[in-house]
Amino acid sequence: MDTQKIKNFLSGLFTLRTVWIDKGQGQWTVKKRMHPLLRGTLWTLALIASLTAYAALKNESLPKPEQAIAKTIDNEQKPSSELQTTVLPLKQMAIRREIILPSETNPETDKIMMPVTRPKTNAEPRVQNFNMPDDGKYRILVNKSEYKLWLLNGNKLVHEYSIATGKNPGDKQRIGDNRTPTGNFKIVSIENASNWSHDFRDGKGKIKGAYGPWFLRLDAKGWRGIGIHGTHDPDSRGTNATEGCIRLSNEDIDELKQYAYKNMPVIIREN
Repeated sequence: MDTQKIKNFLSGLFTLRTVWIDKGQGQWTVKKRMHPLLRGTLWTLALIASLTAYAALKNESLPKPEQAIAKTIDNEQKPSSELQTTVLPLKQMAIRREIILPSETNPETDKIMMPVTRPKTNAEPRVQNFNMPDDGKYRILVNKSEYKLWLLNGNKLVHEYSIATGKNPGDKQRIGDNRTPTGNFKIVSIENASNWSHDFRDGKGKIKGAYGPWFLRLDAKGWRGIGIHGTHDPDSRGTNATEGCIRLSNEDIDELKQYAYKNMPVIIREN
């Protein structure tokens, strides 16, 4: 093995790393941490030492004839509180997310960007004039070419969402053409879709949660099964990916559902 590679490995192994630690709810903190391999080894040795010391103390406190029996029943009668003190730290290590930053002593570390939560935006989109009546009524406007869904209050923008539309462009012509229909529609029902599944005929079979938590069904001029819903594949937003429906992330459909109501106007345009 290359001597230089061995030196680099050992140097990186015993060098403290700067990491971002996910504290939950979008909060991160920066700390210095040992190499995961070294840290895992030390935890394992500490655990073995603790268990060995515990067994030794327990055996010393018993009369000689009872020591053999104690070894047999020790694992069965070990209090749950003692199990928690040894297992919980390892469990916590498993669920914590860390992002290693490159350092001067370890410049070849992969440069991983700190994750960024996608913010909601109320910024004005390219279409400045929505040409909607300023009546204070909530309505939905969809622009297929920009893959955007706008929630409006009258003529005012409330929220903007990224969406996926039908696999094929243009207005819907026939059943199964994988196009999203254009025109003026309304919501006829708000349905809980959390237990729904669907087979996209891509070889993966039925996928549970394919529609996300909610399905806002539209009166799509005779086309059945057209609606606005969540998805198991949020990365498909911004593309032509659906069989005709309008697809949002589950987080966004949860938010949009709070404004939705029966007979809510929905306008779908090509651009």
